[in-house]
Amino acid sequence: MIRDYAGVYRGAWRYMLACPLLFAVPAATEFVQHAIEVRIGMYDSFAAAQAVEGNGARLGWGLVKTLSITLAGFWVARFLLLGGAAAARRAEPVAVRLYAWVMLFSLAGTALGLWGGGLLRAVGLGDHPVAVGVTLAVLSIILSAMLAPWRVGAALGNAELGFVRSLVLVGWRAWWGVILIVVTLLPLMIVHYALLPVTIVAGAWLKWPLLALDSVVVGGLAAVIGATDVAIARRAVEGAGRVLSPQPAAPG
Repeated sequence: MIRDYAGVYRGAWRYMLACPLLFAVPAATEFVQHAIEVRIGMYDSFAAAQAVEGNGARLGWGLVKTLSITLAGFWVARFLLLGGAAAARRAEPVAVRLYAWVMLFSLAGTALGLWGGGLLRAVGLGDHPVAVGVTLAVLSIILSAMLAPWRVGAALGNAELGFVRSLVLVGWRAWWGVILIVVTLLPLMIVHYALLPVTIVAGAWLKWPLLALDSVVVGGLAAVIGATDVAIARRAVEGAGRVLSPQPAAPG
């Protein structure tokens, strides 16, 4: 596990150095969201942050940010598995078509997370928000681990690694994927969420530098998410005696 953890960060770092413009896409998207948050007064006080957290412009741009982070997974997978920066930038029609479904799935999940409170109340779960939130978060991580081969396969243009095939390939290995997701993403997530209260209490002259720093952290987080997907997908596919490649594997 330690070797896998180091490999994820090493791969993400290589990608960020080789593809700075691609790395900048989710970072820039996060910075735009921060600009929206500053405009609506989110960093004026803790009370203000709570009051505007459901602001429509902020949540709407959150969908764009999610798409940029998901798109980074496309670039990272191609960079790590197809030979570098040129492959990451190349938009092959088959891969683009397959990955569009990944983007739509991610968009639907984010929309459900942002506006699903009414649905939970409608089915009688609104009275237990903490328990429901924790349960959904755990299930989301498990599902994310089990769908890693689908996302990576789509980025490579491999139609064989579809949604259902991905679930079957990972199977019981999901526990390993969940642990890897937690240990690789948790450090950056802690920094990301810690910067919110720090920015609120910081002096006015420090707010924009802190928001810029957080944007870079989110860019790094997107790269690490993509590299983690690659690690999980590679383990699942190779564990089934296959090779993770752009072409469907031969029968057998």
